[in-house]
Order: sequence, then structure tokens, then C-alpha cells
Amino acid sequence: MARFVERPTCPLCGESRFAVLRSAAFSAPEVWDFLAAYYEGRIARGELEGGVYEVRRCADCRFLWQGWHLDDTGMLRLYEEWISAEQSLAKKTGADVAFFDGYAREVSAIARRLGRRPCEIRVLDFGMGWGAWCRMAQAYGYQVEGYELSRRRREYARAAGIRVLDSLDALARYDFVNCHHALEHVPDPRATLARLAAALASGGLLHLSVPDAVELEPALSKPGWRAAKDALHPLEHLNGFTAGTLARLAALEGLRIAPEPAPLLPRSRALHRRVLRALRLAPAPSAGTTHCFARVC
Repeated sequence: MARFVERPTCPLCGESRFAVLRSAAFSAPEVWDFLAAYYEGRIARGELEGGVYEVRRCADCRFLWQGWHLDDTGMLRLYEEWISAEQSLAKKTGADVAFFDGYAREVSAIARRLGRRPCEIRVLDFGMGWGAWCRMAQAYGYQVEGYELSRRRREYARAAGIRVLDSLDALARYDFVNCHHALEHVPDPRATLARLAAALASGGLLHLSVPDAVELEPALSKPGWRAAKDALHPLEHLNGFTAGTLARLAALEGLRIAPEPAPLLPRSRALHRRVLRALRLAPAPSAGTTHCFARVC
């Protein structure tokens, strides 16, 4: 049976006061029916007995988070066993050309923004998965390293020639850190971001991309709510960010919004458009985020 760990305070600001927007046992039909279908029977219902899917909203910063998450052993089972490795890998190896075009645009933009040749730039992909982004960056000539929780994915990327880190203790200094759809998965996003921010070299950039949870709160309050693959996907998406809360988290770790973000966001168009509107209308940059940050010296 899986074990669960509570997060009693806001993972972003540490506030202990919160509202519960939705609470249901993982074994309840409104949650379990989704889990059984999504993981195609790889999780036994009894494995999650006693676990609760509970969405909380911070009374201060209004950040959304799952109050309970799998412990370290459960997280490893989730990413190594319950998520189909074969299907996950096939999404990358069988992707169409538009998918790889997006990667190419992203990695080519790095050197242009930094104003240096790729061979002079050291990059880290945090949460690299199977290493597809790393391989594209490597093809452009960057000095590439990747970090990933899943042992199977690390081994696959290493066999493809990627320099893979087995621990965050091995972080070096990087001119560019890519963190695409990773912060929503980690139990302590602020501590994780602090490690990444500390690894930025002078003048370096940190690219953050997360699912947009701005429309999730009203959905949770509707009668007949059912769990779905969304910004607070049960078990996997522990943190529900909006443009504002992501910008606030970055500011707490000494990061400022970097200018000219558009070339780095081809895969986050919906949130990017929302952010651009916020930047045009708001009196200060902190009202939105471009997902690309630089460390405040």
C-alpha cells in the first residue's frame, strides 16, 4: 500500500492558513475512475487506500496545491511502474516533425539571447525525461547536462550520449537552465527552484514552463466534478501555478523577469498570451511572468 505525506503549509509562501477546494479519497469514484483509466489498470485500487486527493488554496498568495502526495518510494513507483515507460518513450520517438521543430526553435534561441556561440554555453535540462531536448541541444553544440528522477529514463539518455546527473548535489554552473513542466511535479517547488537558481552562472537564464491552473479553481467547485488530466492531475501534478504565482515564486528566489521572452515559449502559447496581456496592462512586471528569468545580482 502506498504511503502519503501531508504538506500542511503553502509550498510557495509557507502560509499555514488555507481553504480546501476539493477533497475526495483516491479510491472514491470521482477520482478512482480517472486513475484506473489513465494508468490502464497498472495501479491496484487497494494501493491508494487511505490516500486523499485534496486541493488547497493559500489564504495569502492563493497558490493551489495537493495537500497529500506519495512518499519517495511511491513517487519512484509512479514514474517507473505506474506510468507506462513504453508509451511515454513512444510519444518522443514517434513524434511528428512539428514537435522537433519546437525543440530546435527553443535551443537556437538560447545562443541568440545570450549572444554567444553554442559551444561556449553550458545548459541543464531539469526533468529531462528521455533526453530528447538534451539531444537537440547537443546537436547544436551546447555543453549539455540533464537531470531526471526516473532511473530508466536516466539510463536511456545516458546511452544516447547525454551527460546525466544522478543527484542535484552534482549541479555545476549553467548559462541556461531548462525546466519544462517539472515544477508542478515536485513536493517542494520553492526548494527545487532555489537549487536551480543557485546553479545559474552570472548572466544566466532560467526557463520555467508549467501547466496553467488559472481556470482550475471554478472547475473544482462545480457539482459533479470528476478528476481529469489537468494542472492538478491526481498523483502527478502536485502544484497548480498561474502566471502570477509563478512570478512570485521566482521573485522569492531572487529571480527577475528577463526581456524578450517570445522565442522561448512555442509550447506554452495559452499561458504565454495571458502573460503578455498582463505585462501590457499591469503597472509592474511582477503582475505576470514570461517564464524566462535571470538572477538578480
